[in-house]
Amino acid sequence: MNEEVENKSQRNMGRYMLFLMVFTFVIPIGAAYWLFSVGGTDIKVNKGEFVKSGVQILDMGLTNLDGTAATEEDLFGHWHMMYYMVSDCDKACEEKIYTLRQIKTSFHKESDRIENILIHFDNNINPDFSNKIETHYANFNRYIADREKFNQMLGFNGNELIDKEIVFIVDPIGNVILRYGKESTAKDIISDLKRLLKASQIG
Repeated sequence: MNEEVENKSQRNMGRYMLFLMVFTFVIPIGAAYWLFSVGGTDIKVNKGEFVKSGVQILDMGLTNLDGTAATEEDLFGHWHMMYYMVSDCDKACEEKIYTLRQIKTSFHKESDRIENILIHFDNNINPDFSNKIETHYANFNRYIADREKFNQMLGFNGNELIDKEIVFIVDPIGNVILRYGKESTAKDIISDLKRLLKASQIG
């Protein structure tokens, strides 16, 4: 009898924890998307383009620079801006990286809710650039990825992502949600991030 009561208690606890996770993470972010995309009305107000649902950063096979696989601990818990480069970073690339750094800084006290991700499609990284980014762009988390994997997941191959200077916003539970092309401005990204941060206390 005691074992039956204990099993029932464990099941109830499991259901409670599942509910708590949904209430804590999924519902607030879902509400944030709704408020963000329509502003409580039928008018679209976001500047970025929504990415097809179900694209998860954890499924992209990212590895750290030391070759270890990126984990939930690495990728979850913050809003992310994600950008790309090959072995070296040309002028346009560096200007975009500078812009993303400034966007994060512009959030002042809330800047710790946002992280930058720089994806390398080539692990033969220019050492001069590595030194520069470690010195001047230390708020970037850097990962290595396979171009084809990104093509499968996002519909853009590595060269397109770089040539079109595409930036993605990723939510705190790893969903890739918004895309910005070369024509988008820093103000566009800031506008959307402000509304996302305001609508959700997650991340």
